[in-house]
Amino acid sequence: MAYNRLPSSGHNSPSPPQSPLRSPNRLRPGGRSSKSGRFTQPPRTLPQRLTGILLSVLLRRQGIFLFAPLLYISGMLFYMGTVSFDVVPVIKHRPAVGSVYRSPQLYAKLRPEMDADSSSTDAILTIWKHPKGAEWRPCLSNSSEGLPESNGYVYVEANGGLNQQRTSICNAVAVAGYLNATLVIPNFHFHSIWRDPSKFTDIYDEDYFVSTLKNDVRIVNTIPEYFMERFDHNMSNVYNFRIKAWSPIGYYKDAVLPKLLEEKVIRISPFANRLSFDAPPTVQRLRCLANYQALRFSNPVLTMGETLVARMKERSANSSGKYVSVHLRFEEDMVAFSCCVFDGGGKEKEDMDAARERGWKGKFTKRGRVIRPGAIRLNGKCPLTPLEVGLMLRGMGFDKSTFIFLASGKIYDAERNMAPLLEMFPLLQTKEMLASQEELAPFQNYSSRMAAIDYTVCLHSEVFVTTQGGNFPHFLLGHRRYLYGGHSQTIKPDKRKLALLFDNPNIGRIQSVVMGILGNLSPDQLMSFQSQGYIVLESFSSPEEVNEMRSRMDQLLDEFDCSSSASIFSTKNQKNTTDDYFFDSAEKVSFFFEEKAFDDDGNLKQPKQLSINKVGHALHEIDPVFKKFSFSEELSNLLKSLNYKRPVIIQSMYIFKNTLTYVVHLSTCESGVAHSAESVSDVEEFLFQQPGIGGEVVPHQDNSFLYTEPTTCTGLWLALEDATILNGCIWAIPGSHKDGLVRRFLRDEEGVHFDRPSPSYDQKDFVPIEVKAGSLVVIHGDLIHQSFENQSSKSRHAYSLHAVDTVGCKWAPDNCLETLYLMIMIKLAKVINIFPLIAGFVLFSGSEGKWILSHSTFLDLYLG
Repeated sequence: MAYNRLPSSGHNSPSPPQSPLRSPNRLRPGGRSSKSGRFTQPPRTLPQRLTGILLSVLLRRQGIFLFAPLLYISGMLFYMGTVSFDVVPVIKHRPAVGSVYRSPQLYAKLRPEMDADSSSTDAILTIWKHPKGAEWRPCLSNSSEGLPESNGYVYVEANGGLNQQRTSICNAVAVAGYLNATLVIPNFHFHSIWRDPSKFTDIYDEDYFVSTLKNDVRIVNTIPEYFMERFDHNMSNVYNFRIKAWSPIGYYKDAVLPKLLEEKVIRISPFANRLSFDAPPTVQRLRCLANYQALRFSNPVLTMGETLVARMKERSANSSGKYVSVHLRFEEDMVAFSCCVFDGGGKEKEDMDAARERGWKGKFTKRGRVIRPGAIRLNGKCPLTPLEVGLMLRGMGFDKSTFIFLASGKIYDAERNMAPLLEMFPLLQTKEMLASQEELAPFQNYSSRMAAIDYTVCLHSEVFVTTQGGNFPHFLLGHRRYLYGGHSQTIKPDKRKLALLFDNPNIGRIQSVVMGILGNLSPDQLMSFQSQGYIVLESFSSPEEVNEMRSRMDQLLDEFDCSSSASIFSTKNQKNTTDDYFFDSAEKVSFFFEEKAFDDDGNLKQPKQLSINKVGHALHEIDPVFKKFSFSEELSNLLKSLNYKRPVIIQSMYIFKNTLTYVVHLSTCESGVAHSAESVSDVEEFLFQQPGIGGEVVPHQDNSFLYTEPTTCTGLWLALEDATILNGCIWAIPGSHKDGLVRRFLRDEEGVHFDRPSPSYDQKDFVPIEVKAGSLVVIHGDLIHQSFENQSSKSRHAYSLHAVDTVGCKWAPDNCLETLYLMIMIKLAKVINIFPLIAGFVLFSGSEGKWILSHSTFLDLYLG
């Protein structure tokens, strides 16, 4: 039966139990036990009495518990009043990473390195490995057919700046052609911000525009008088269509065409962005025809622009006339509209508040509007400053000898903001620097004409860099592709990633700035890699990183006790030792001697530094120095750009290539057996080729030993010293990866062996890959490559690793590393199936790049 604690009228309900009666034998203060009288209760103090009374009342009147929260709060206030607030920790607000403009501090840290840079290789010289053209072809063709009778006249008003007006012109041509109408030369609406009264003929060649389109669209300068008489010669009396932005072409057919047939003259104002992009090919063709062929700048503008192009090419003659153009949007109105905060302090705030009020009165001060500059920066909406543009370009390899043309309006606080960019690129030019005041005088007070000059110089640059988006870079990107058959480099940085990178206090070299911005490999670098099978990334690692890895290996060698191991590693005798030391090294840092390192008495013939063949095979997991490089964000971003989904590093090695000894890896073992040079596989290795004794590596393909279906192996070979022909650099057959895998190294009942004999290679087909220290060579898994003996007096250190993917491919069951790898992947599959959220967080939470996996990662996390 359910009971109700609340009283109810007229119904029987159990009463609360009575309070317990006092025991007649209860001890009282000063009294004795009723039985023996031996126990005496000591007298109670006043606080004890009050506490007893309070508890008695609480027990008898349970309703008083309703006041418990009030009593608790009173007690807490009483307690806090007795404690000094000096001991309470102060919680400080920390802004989110990337939400604050800290680029000046980063520049101050990196500037000594940039000032000391004496590199003679400029990125501008390696932008194009192949000549422009031979890929895309323009599909435009002029019509030769006559035009039917016109349905009427279309008059549009193009608003905005130069390129917004250009959009209106192209759309107007497309709409007029689609409606079989006669287009009146567009009227340029005077804009309150641009403040340019220029007309169509001041910026574009009107006669050329009309003649180019004569077989596709009728174009006239004015509407005939007899039509305008109906409207008292006043265009404001003409019916005006208020068309929504991005309207489909079907709307013009259904709504505009009937009115055009009725009135014979219609007006569309404003007309910017009034036609959607998803138009049929016939409409798109008219757009492109207008943009890429019909719109030619007027003779004064075009002449000035081409003159500046010639001067840029003349000044950059040392770079074969190649120069970089940068479209920088850091004018006062752009900075104000973005609502971002930079390093200008109080003056910047006053200037921006005033600019916002002038240009957008009341827009940013409405009640309830909250502006969060930090969130805007994290979202990639802040314009790049001149300083940040300079850091990005220096990080990409453009050095101080690069000629840069800067296309921009009046930079906000130019003297202060432009100073660091000019320090990084002293050869930077603007139209004001290339031309005299007299030459620019006809264009000086006309922003659209000045922008047209910038457009021309950027159009013919080797590389175009856009920093903010908008119509200007969008037009240039397409126009440059049209002119150069698809081969025209445009750099579009990811400003979200840049905000994080510029806020990273751990960046210790300028090359680190660019990592992650463009996925490391540009489209042209990817094209070169796919064509040649390898690519060289110069200055991938800093001198400090190189010295750190070399010093760490010296330390490991000094700490190594030769008496603790006498394992011999041979690359010539395929039936060599089967000691467990070799196989157990998969998860250790183990040392292996050269085959002829010991004499008949078992003593080393030479110092251990010259007797060690290699150190392996878990340097990348155990040693912090090598682990830092192997799992670095730079390598992770590089693998991302190669479309790796979840790469795995199988093993690592530090190899000393001594006399007549070839390279062998754990991937070429069976129960710890070492094999010949033919079984070489650069999974991950630290190569140390001693002067005069460094052995050779015969021609091989890495996919032979690290085989997946489909093949996914890629080699990453870092030079820690200059690698030359004399001291044993890599040699490769360019393009040999396109022939696929030649043979495989199998593990079966017969042991480990190749499935077919080695083919013979013509040494004339090999080319040397000589690189400077710090350079990284990216090697396709099917590329045939080798290295010869070190015949010089100089050593050659290198560190390499190979990665395979674990998504969308299958590890071959007859690979040497079958047992370990399958155990990892089976556990991974179980984890992902059972704990998808946890696995997803572990694998992909490092979205900025730290997602390279190793077998010990899974062993530590999941196999336990």
